Amino acid sequence: MERPNPVYRAAWLLARFLLHLLFGYRVEGAEKVPEKGPVILAANHLSILDPIAIGAGIKRPVSFLARADVFRLPLLSWLLPRLYAIPVERGTGDLSAIKGAIRALEKGMAFGIFPEGTRSRSGRLQPFKTGVAAIAYRTGSPVVPVAVIGTEKAWPVGRKLFRLRQPIRVVYGDPIPVPRKTKVTHQELENLTREIEARVRELLPPHNC
Repeated sequence: MERPNPVYRAAWLLARFLLHLLFGYRVEGAEKVPEKGPVILAANHLSILDPIAIGAGIKRPVSFLARADVFRLPLLSWLLPRLYAIPVERGTGDLSAIKGAIRALEKGMAFGIFPEGTRSRSGRLQPFKTGVAAIAYRTGSPVVPVAVIGTEKAWPVGRKLFRLRQPIRVVYGDPIPVPRKTKVTHQELENLTREIEARVRELLPPHNC
């Protein structure tokens, strides 16, 4: 297992403490996430708390995409790279962000992604986009389906403050092996995307499906 840098480790410990204290945080299936080597964590997306909840559930560091504009803020410009965040320009189909994700996986990192593309305002799972499958095939990374439950109540879309004691649960599923391929058909991308989506759906309670 790769050792996180001291800043990430401190942030991880703080995140776990606060999640347990404020939200009765629970984790299931963390042992299913490979301890080393590239892996993609593909999850549903309900709240800005989701990356924190997913990353805090496992001991190895996880890289996520983050809005490029926040990297330009004084403190965050120093902190986010140390949290392995990758900047992405929203709404532009940012190829540099995709390349950043591929580089992280090729270094043996865990990479977290929300294949719906945006937070679900209804709380129900939205159709997955094929980008996650393309990255998986490009790097030969297994995909672990992840269900995030309760964050839409703990910090709903559009609210400025969180709600205390709203339970948050994260469930990690069994890895989906993906072969490394340089050429992939549209049907292969579609098939893998639908499989990942179905596996995430299986982990969610009925009201999130």
